[in-house]
Amino acid sequence: MASRDGATAAILVGVWGTFALDVFSTLNSSPQTTELFADDREDSLMHWVVIGSAVAVGGGIYGTVLSSSPWPLLGAVAVTGGMYLAYVHAVRRGKGQQAPAQSPTPVASSGGWGYGDGY
Repeated sequence: MASRDGATAAILVGVWGTFALDVFSTLNSSPQTTELFADDREDSLMHWVVIGSAVAVGGGIYGTVLSSSPWPLLGAVAVTGGMYLAYVHAVRRGKGQQAPAQSPTPVASSGGWGYGDGY
């Protein structure tokens, strides 16, 4: 992809930025979940954020090598940086907060979906 036009750059940034988002959605709980369980599970939650960051940036490097263009790496790094900051922010917001109580689990019955234990 030797083309230097703006459309090619936009496509490469968009595709590899989306790749980075896909990596985070595959390997991590949401930032909201990280916030809810920051006190109990911060080390484990952030471990997977670091793994996801490495995979996303690694993919961007791969895309840059394949395309001979810097745009895949720049797209992946931009999204990875934003996601990393979102998770750090979630941990800060969640520290010192009580984790949510267990919610009732929906169950199937002959009357459709409902909640067990009288809910």
